[in-house]
Amino acid sequence: MNNSVSANDLYDVLRSEINKGYIKKHCEVFGKLQRFSGSPDAEEAANYILTQFQNMGASYRAYRFPGHLSRHLDASLRVISPYQVEYDVLSCGFSGNVDNLEGELYYDYMSEKETLSQRENKKRYSEFNGKIILTWSSAQSLASEAKKAGALGIITIWKFNDPVPHYLGAGTIWGNPTPDKIWQLHELPCLSCRKMDGEQLITALKAGPVIVSMTTKVSKGITECTIPVAYIPGKSDKFVLISGHYDAHGYGMTDNGAGDAIMLELFRILFNHQELLSRSVLLCLWSGHEDCPYAGSVWFSDNNWEMLRDRCVAHINIDVTGCRNTKQIRARTTRMEGKSFTDKLIKEFTGREPLPYIPLPHVGEQSFLGREIPITIMFKYEAAPEDSENVSIGGGYWWHSRDDTLDKVDYDICMRDAKINLKAICSILNADVLPVNMIEFTEESEHLLREIDEHLEEEFDLSPIYPKLAELRELLTQFVALLPGRLDTDQAIKSIAGELIRIQFTYRSPYEYDKLGTPSNFQKFRAAMGVTHDNTEEVPYLYILTDFIRQRNRYIGELDKIMDRIRYQILLWK
Repeated sequence: MNNSVSANDLYDVLRSEINKGYIKKHCEVFGKLQRFSGSPDAEEAANYILTQFQNMGASYRAYRFPGHLSRHLDASLRVISPYQVEYDVLSCGFSGNVDNLEGELYYDYMSEKETLSQRENKKRYSEFNGKIILTWSSAQSLASEAKKAGALGIITIWKFNDPVPHYLGAGTIWGNPTPDKIWQLHELPCLSCRKMDGEQLITALKAGPVIVSMTTKVSKGITECTIPVAYIPGKSDKFVLISGHYDAHGYGMTDNGAGDAIMLELFRILFNHQELLSRSVLLCLWSGHEDCPYAGSVWFSDNNWEMLRDRCVAHINIDVTGCRNTKQIRARTTRMEGKSFTDKLIKEFTGREPLPYIPLPHVGEQSFLGREIPITIMFKYEAAPEDSENVSIGGGYWWHSRDDTLDKVDYDICMRDAKINLKAICSILNADVLPVNMIEFTEESEHLLREIDEHLEEEFDLSPIYPKLAELRELLTQFVALLPGRLDTDQAIKSIAGELIRIQFTYRSPYEYDKLGTPSNFQKFRAAMGVTHDNTEEVPYLYILTDFIRQRNRYIGELDKIMDRIRYQILLWK
């Protein structure tokens, strides 16, 4: 990539043009709208975004997509016996609908453990039949098994001492369902409650049976939603995808109204200096994020598959930004960009030593990991360690709650978050060679695998992988040595680094989507951690082992294909 303006020079030109007043103006508009996906308020927000693009004179489009969505409408939880009290609760998305369902409460005490073996879970589920389950587990992780076990409903206890309940989901399907996933629509009534209320119920259960009545009402069905998209052409048609969701639970100003304002402002200044951009920019603002896990980005990914595979070189996801009290920023990434890339940014914009990176989870708008995209960064903005004892997400208690309102936005922090993302974007847009560190990534991959290996039985054998990774490192060393001075490296890096991302962070084909999960790297190998003949029955043990071996074969086979690509590219360049 032959640049007339370096990445650092581009950032220096743009950073002074970030306008706090414009960010505040956008936030004030979003702060008046309850942006449930497809609702009149959400569509008003989409039209406002599109108007900004139009006023700039940018190239833009309003995609319309059908999403199978669900959101909270009403909920109640009352204790009928041995005392009478009503608690503040919310229905979970894709919950079953019931009206005053009565049942005996059962405390899922085993949910206090972080991990459970197959035998422990079998014992756990055997107690669920005919009961309403009070649990620390998320409805997403528990609902299908609880339904099979005969549970009447689920009440999930939030793990932090927040004064309000949180909007949560009970669905596990990534995007719109396909016919083979319909079984995951469990229809089990699910609520979320505050920690203080859950603990009161646990205490009551110690004295004897507790009978409760629960009501869950959610909307479910196909809703038409808008995805505003805008494009800035650079000297190359390879582009950086900048994305975030504009829909919200209620006003959702830190999740993600402030992020939307930041993205609009970054797009404005990039558009005003498009003649300086070596690569192009695609901005997408999603609906269907909160009301069906990531329906909008999945629809876009499905319907623009080739464009993303052929042209997208990086994805910068901007979410839960501009929050009060977020003194700390964490790198949440695939690590392909290399540790120093995000470490330097975090130190520069927070003045703090970076905490260890968070391996990219399969939550958020990660609908593009099978598209040969080398770089994916989703910074995590959080309370500093000294302030974070009772803060789960963002800077305070208000995430996914009715209290996530305009007053929770800090405009100075918005400016900081705009600048760190702008510098990351500029560092990719105008880099001579895409800022990837494939050798370090491969070393980190082996480190992660060896950590997993420490918790595997002998039959779950990862040893065939390690020689392949050593061979890969040797080839990458030759490949990287040929990069300096070349003007045609984007496609080669994209196909090699992007495929390394795909095989590590997904386990299905590149045309499908995995289940929600944290972390998302090597999920099928992680599923075998701690599995032994003593704690797992014979049949499930065999199933887990079979899945493990097939995924190991897949990983080795895909590594072989990637190494063939590298050998071919080395031959072409030599």
